[in-house]
Amino acid sequence: MSINGVWGTDICGAYGWEPISTVFLENGRFMGGGRNHFSFGHYKEKGDGSIVFEIEYNQFGKMRPLFGKKSSKLSLVIKARRDGDEILGNATTPEHSELGITIRFKKRGKLPK
Repeated sequence: MSINGVWGTDICGAYGWEPISTVFLENGRFMGGGRNHFSFGHYKEKGDGSIVFEIEYNQFGKMRPLFGKKSSKLSLVIKARRDGDEILGNATTPEHSELGITIRFKKRGKLPK
């Protein structure tokens, strides 16, 4: 089953799940954004139900530290698994694969035609 659609994105922090963005997934393409960032990239769904996202994350305005540093641009890899209308995974950077942020996508709707 394809993951094409509109998804809300949350990260897990010290105080629980924090909503950070809305993303649009369509035929392997990833695009999204929030108040202080935008991101784009691609993803691949595998036969075993896993999904790998490769994303460029761009911050502007008030930047937050991620992976131990403040940066206007980060390359991210998210390894995830879909369970119905939810995708749960772990985001890392190629430079620091030992540091991860738990991320969740929840389906919010279909893409417009």
